[in-house]
Amino acid sequence: MSVITISRKLGSMGHYVGRKLADELGYTFVDKQKIFKIMKDYGFSKFDYIYENVPTLWDRYDEYRDMTINFLAEVIVAVAQHDNVVIVGRGSFGLLDAYSDVINIRVKAPNAFRVHNIMKDREITEAEATKILKQNDRVRRAFVESDMRFNYTDTTEFDIILDTSIIRPDICVEFLKTGILDNKGIRDDVRPKVVDTEIEPVLIKHVNTMLSYFDANKEEIIKRTEI
Repeated sequence: MSVITISRKLGSMGHYVGRKLADELGYTFVDKQKIFKIMKDYGFSKFDYIYENVPTLWDRYDEYRDMTINFLAEVIVAVAQHDNVVIVGRGSFGLLDAYSDVINIRVKAPNAFRVHNIMKDREITEAEATKILKQNDRVRRAFVESDMRFNYTDTTEFDIILDTSIIRPDICVEFLKTGILDNKGIRDDVRPKVVDTEIEPVLIKHVNTMLSYFDANKEEIIKRTEI
């Protein structure tokens, strides 16, 4: 079993790297949209709003917000237990760092490179792309630090850090694919495996059903490749 998390910023091509790596390995690919659908179908519908908005002081003490974030954490662990998955974002690197069968990867790139990618992807001006980049970075940092309570700038939790402005995304995929297959994605240490974590059986069943659906309808679900 192997679980791979991809942490990235908009425009770094991390989403592309994660999706292509999953395709190359034959793993299930899970991103924000799929996690949101899992949560929504299970009965939670506010996750998208919570993720896309920087919390106010009042929000920090909002019981529903905390409950939703806690459920998100449960869903991510349940997704990891599905076996052979690539999870992009949602603070998964911090939530799963305690497990020996998880590889945490950070995909980074300089702002100028990211702005260029956003401009090209969305066919917008440099000023518009820069504004989107800054807002997206602010929202993601707030989510990781305020809701997930992880240090956004701490890189010690990552096993591999790749800069796509130096190493092309497709080369990053080949490098990761080779390394993960050679090492079977399991670190030889005393930490527990995510598969041994106790999760509510009903949630596990729901997640497995949803992920199987995603795999069976892969082409239909992918509307647009994020960068």
